[in-house]
Amino acid sequence: MTLFSLLHRKKGQHDIIPPKVEQSEQKPRLVGNRLTAAIGVVLTGSVAVQSLRAAFWQSPHHFHWLLPLNALLSARATLAVNVALYAWLLWLCAVFPWALQGKERVLVAGWVPGILLSPIQGMVSASLAAAIQHVKAASIMVAFFAAVAILIEGPLTGSASHDGTVPEQRQNRRFHH
Repeated sequence: MTLFSLLHRKKGQHDIIPPKVEQSEQKPRLVGNRLTAAIGVVLTGSVAVQSLRAAFWQSPHHFHWLLPLNALLSARATLAVNVALYAWLLWLCAVFPWALQGKERVLVAGWVPGILLSPIQGMVSASLAAAIQHVKAASIMVAFFAAVAILIEGPLTGSASHDGTVPEQRQNRRFHH
């Protein structure tokens, strides 16, 4: 019930159906089946291996644009495009994890430090770049373990459908009718 309807309700008028006090909202699913869960494990695992290799076998860190458009655009235009892309990535990394729930949120949140810290890693001192690489390796390992857990447990375990029942309740309901 909205504030407007409360203010404009006539005296003595009662609601036939009371408004819900707490309404559970179904959040979107990132991993909807075992195939996407397996793809998530493979992609996250490959990035985790690369990140761990870079963290423990020192490699030089060089500055790279997010979009290397030096050949097509002027230096200022390339800078503007890359700053705009980085700002969009910042916004996406702040908003996207909160739109998910459970292990999917952990999976996406584990990718965030790598996405946000990689562009600045080549612009800092070597010791700070090494520390950033360790943070990226730890966070992507958390994401990898979340991806494996999603694959093992099944992507839809414990999620509610449009009718508000979890998969176990839907299965039991089929046998009892």
